Amino acid sequence: MNKQIVMGQTRSSWSITEVAERNGLSKQFVRNEIAAGRLKAKRLGRRVVIPAVSEREWLDAAPDK
Repeated sequence: MNKQIVMGQTRSSWSITEVAERNGLSKQFVRNEIAAGRLKAKRLGRRVVIPAVSEREWLDAAPDK
C-alpha cells in the first residue's frame, strides 16, 4: 500500500482541506471531484477523508498540461 510519511508517522488518509492545500486547489474543487466520482473518499462519522491511495490514483489520472 502506498502511504505518505508525515513527521515520522505513516499517513493513510487526508482531509479535504489537506488534499486541497497539498495540491494548490480549493476545497470546493476537491468536493466537486468527490461528488463527480473522480476522487474516492470515505465518511468517518461527520468527517470526510481521502485515502492516500485514492489521491495518488486521482492525480495520476489527471491530464498533463
